Amino acid sequence: MKRSVKAALVCAATSVLAIGCSTGSSASEYGTGVDVFAGLTGEPVKVMTIGNWTQPLLGTSNPEFPAGARAAAAAANAAGGLGGRPIEVLVCSDELNPDVARQCAREAVKAKVAAVVGLQTTNETTVLPILESAGIPAVGVYPFTDIGLSSPASFPDVSGFVGQTLGMGVQLAAAGASEVSVVVPGGLGGISGAISSSVEAGAAQANVPFASLVQVPAKSPDLSAVVAAATDDGASVAGFANDEAEFVRSMRMLAPDSHVTTFPFNLTAKVLESVGEDAEGVLSVEGFVPPSADTPGIRQFRADLEAFDPAIPVTATGLHEWLAMWTFVRVAGSLETVSSTSVQDAMNNVRELDMGGITPPYSTTSGSSRYPRLFNPTVVFQTIEDGQTVLQNPADPPFVPIGDLIDAGNG
Repeated sequence: MKRSVKAALVCAATSVLAIGCSTGSSASEYGTGVDVFAGLTGEPVKVMTIGNWTQPLLGTSNPEFPAGARAAAAAANAAGGLGGRPIEVLVCSDELNPDVARQCAREAVKAKVAAVVGLQTTNETTVLPILESAGIPAVGVYPFTDIGLSSPASFPDVSGFVGQTLGMGVQLAAAGASEVSVVVPGGLGGISGAISSSVEAGAAQANVPFASLVQVPAKSPDLSAVVAAATDDGASVAGFANDEAEFVRSMRMLAPDSHVTTFPFNLTAKVLESVGEDAEGVLSVEGFVPPSADTPGIRQFRADLEAFDPAIPVTATGLHEWLAMWTFVRVAGSLETVSSTSVQDAMNNVRELDMGGITPPYSTTSGSSRYPRLFNPTVVFQTIEDGQTVLQNPADPPFVPIGDLIDAGNG
């Protein structure tokens, strides 16, 4: 998928998919009143986390997302910080706006942060060049576009959007699909074809044929015709719709024997509550294990959240933010002097860092012939069980390799 197409895809898809994001600077921020510096009096090590935390046009705010990074930093400070220096987390929401994203990146430069820790923004094409020019590393990047997998400033810990779209085709094939189709909202133009080609490539590795690409008409409350077209001849479906709950309900009603897979951030608590039992067995693909998994890293994540603020909802996005900060703390903790230069150098030399079972052990070397920053060429298959997202096959190794598919140029 060409960079311009993929960038446009993500911006268009995120406006539909992301149910909410947050700001860490409002009075409603989780952890308010907590001594995040844990009594440490040394000069703070400043870092910033940047993401689509708030979306004013959608009226959404989820401070629990960047709270994951703040909880990890608070835990590190309680353990002595970085050589006695507390970690200070600056939170910047780009509000799905490239101009605001540019401002976030410039604020990071102005504040002389040691790193941006946790970068989850569709505007990474705006943010990363500014950080790269200033010599500021971005630790724990969720790569939405090619630049996230190629910029020297970027240290992604997952395969990102390219991995997820390929993985959905692989997942449907492994689940026994006889054919696969793709459903996307209408009006995406050539972006729709880019999604379908990626899913098709994933399914093709198991010789599962591609059936059709079906676009949801604008403002269509009835998805029965869309689902009927997509599941013709028993095809299984990858994709999403503006109304995810209605999409799942229609799939269960009209094609109960067909598998359906989507993006995990579509399957919010609100959607799952609305769909009820019909959500059972819905599939999804992520870059790391779900917060419901029982691994050492997940247990520490939950403990840090509880200590920081018991009211914080447990979310996958918050987990990714926590993982980014946990990575930074351990890498920076080995440095005599913590600066953007020393962190950049240290991050370039990470080898087999234990990620607590949340992702495979982390090394900042890429075996990809296509993406020099593809450090984790795997995905994780998930499903809904008893109303929550869990590992699809808990008895199997969770990390499914897709590096060869990515290097083949599909996705």
